[in-house]
Amino acid sequence: AKDYSIEKIDMQVTILEDGSLKVDQTLEYNFNGSYNGIYITIPEGLEDTKYNSIRRKTAIVSDSMYNASNVTINKISVKNKKFIEKNYANNGENGVYTITNEKNLKKIKVFSPTSYASKIFDISYTLNNVAIKHNDIGEVYYNFIGGEWDEDIKKLNIDIKLPNNISKEDLYAFAHGPENGVVTIQDDNNINLY
Repeated sequence: AKDYSIEKIDMQVTILEDGSLKVDQTLEYNFNGSYNGIYITIPEGLEDTKYNSIRRKTAIVSDSMYNASNVTINKISVKNKKFIEKNYANNGENGVYTITNEKNLKKIKVFSPTSYASKIFDISYTLNNVAIKHNDIGEVYYNFIGGEWDEDIKKLNIDIKLPNNISKEDLYAFAHGPENGVVTIQDDNNINLY
């Protein structure tokens, strides 16, 4: 039977001084059959209804400040071959990608025909308006993965780099995910989600 699996997603996230995030993401797929490529979804302005219901009861500010906006795709590549953005592409094309906006998501279709093989896709993008600077604390609340994956992700690794954090003791990290997930504050400037 034709199927595919998402073996691993690795994200290297850097919080920039202006509150945006730079994300370098590697996706490893295993294809059992012939496929045209993959879809990558990037949450943008995604609503978290459970979180919003709690915030409405307790917050004095709008949740909209926690929604990423203006996703900029910096680069998509396979084996260091840079792909080119097109407004429209046909199945069977190679080395191109298209972007559509769909339900608060950037949906990227990467055209890279593959048959019975593993393939690694690299994508680099920037998200604006993610990190918030309050009077007493800085905060990032973002759904890095979203819920638009057709297959389970077998392994997920997210490394988050913070700019100029002074002390590991003043750093807190939480994640919503599977029970076997691990959150580690590695040092003053690095958090790992696995």
